[in-house]
Amino acid sequence: MSAARERDGTPRGGDPARVAPSARSWRDRVDDPDEPLFTMAVAADLLGLDTQALRRLAATIDQAEARPSGNQRRFSRTDLERLSAAVDLVAQGHSGHSLSTILELTERRR
Repeated sequence: MSAARERDGTPRGGDPARVAPSARSWRDRVDDPDEPLFTMAVAADLLGLDTQALRRLAATIDQAEARPSGNQRRFSRTDLERLSAAVDLVAQGHSGHSLSTILELTERRR
């Protein structure tokens, strides 16, 4: 039985030849706080949000998520820390318009 294929003849799930493997080891990638490892669903679960709320929050604070393969949004630990800080600010009553400014000023102070 042959593997399922898309209309253009590529294997279903994408062409593995088109996705370049990382030159770094998996340990290095897992240890890197800027490596986009977490999918939208996992990030939302870790932050205690639903995926739509996470999308809106990321758009509000101009969080540029990575889309390494399959056009899936992925977030790094650094992204999650920034998003978590935004969730805390919203819980404190800050408006969406002020989130980016507050986060930027907080990051400059560090």
